[in-house]
Amino acid sequence: MNFTCPSINNPQIDTSSAVIQVFGNTLAFKKYRALWDQMYAEKRISKEELDKVYNTFLPLYEHADKTMLTADAMVDSSLAAMQLMLIARAHGYETNAMTGYDAKKAASVMGLDPEQYVPVMGIALGKPNKNVEELKSVRYPVDEVLKFE
Repeated sequence: MNFTCPSINNPQIDTSSAVIQVFGNTLAFKKYRALWDQMYAEKRISKEELDKVYNTFLPLYEHADKTMLTADAMVDSSLAAMQLMLIARAHGYETNAMTGYDAKKAASVMGLDPEQYVPVMGIALGKPNKNVEELKSVRYPVDEVLKFE
């Protein structure tokens, strides 16, 4: 399966133990009603809380356009990817989030419906090579990218 483009990510792809492709599911909301029903059945929420979800939260998704559903899928999947990367680090692995692949081909190459699944990022995962000097990247100063008020 190849949907990579010539990019600077090839060394990470070639030397990592695994490359994980993260996708967002634009139709994930279709399972929300069953999840909320389960929460009610397990007495985690009251009937009033369930009704509130049915009348406020769920209709937002059930009537949303593709742009909103895609944005929501990207946020949810990015947070899941971040957690995966933090857990990997806690277990002694390094990760590298990547783009640089053909996003238009990614879902279909993986056997997924490209109308439902949006590519979010690739993640190279592996143990660091202690015999290679680590490249220290440069980051923008916090005050240039974040404003606290």
